[in-house]
Amino acid sequence: MGNFASLFGVLGAMTSSSMFFPQVWKSFKQKDTSSLSWPGLVIGMLNGFFWLMYGILKLDPYIYVTNSFFTLGAVLLLILKFKYK
Repeated sequence: MGNFASLFGVLGAMTSSSMFFPQVWKSFKQKDTSSLSWPGLVIGMLNGFFWLMYGILKLDPYIYVTNSFFTLGAVLLLILKFKYK
């Protein structure tokens, strides 16, 4: 049963860590971020950062690896938001 639970953990980590990347790609290709809200981007970045720090402090790679990618996606969206405003 443990391997089955781990499978769901890995799948959840992969999907949540890649959540922002389709929007990053779309924003980059269209050079438009007008529909993205500043508060939503900041909250997403802070959420990823806080979970990243928690995972590092707990020495839990499932948490810190996942949230490294999540935070990267949020930061990239913030950069594009500044660039294409």
